[in-house]
Amino acid sequence: HVVDDLLDGCGEPTEPRAARDLAACLPDGAVLVAGSSMPIRDLSAVMRPRHGLRVFGNRGASGIDGFVSTVLGVAIGHDGPVAGLCGDLSFLHDQNGFLLAGARALDAVFVVINNDGGGIFSLLEARQVDGFDRLFGTPHGIGLATLAATYELAYHPLARAADLADVVTTAFDAGGLHVIEVRTDREENAALHRELTARVA
Repeated sequence: HVVDDLLDGCGEPTEPRAARDLAACLPDGAVLVAGSSMPIRDLSAVMRPRHGLRVFGNRGASGIDGFVSTVLGVAIGHDGPVAGLCGDLSFLHDQNGFLLAGARALDAVFVVINNDGGGIFSLLEARQVDGFDRLFGTPHGIGLATLAATYELAYHPLARAADLADVVTTAFDAGGLHVIEVRTDREENAALHRELTARVA
């Protein structure tokens, strides 16, 4: 209840709330593919217990490679809704997975947390190192709307945290491949995680 009260009090999209709300809104029989780094950690921390949902994850050489291809592979093999939750670097790292023959005939929704880099490092002491942003944050400045257009994916920016369930449901109803971009700030996300820990304590 402490976690939910804090997350529900944020009108702007946040990373933990996006993870919690996505896992909660997926219909029974759905598969959720969780990206490495913060998405799987956020699910572990704030996802409510439920039945009817299978959660997959994979680890690559750097923990992020192959995510898009994994989601599309699950969509090929699963007869039901498929969603992927990942960070921007995971999404960008495997964007060529969308070149898969027949990819446009698949149905999957990608919820992409875009904090313009490696957000997990902002939670570590490394954030105090000189040159942190260049060495660890690795900002890329790439707009996901442009990337989605390149691969002919439906694109949806999430303006309000409370809208995620409706946007996901609409995307599933429409069919095809969809990208829902959740824009966040790395420093604000780190502060939110510290506040979550403090309130629970």
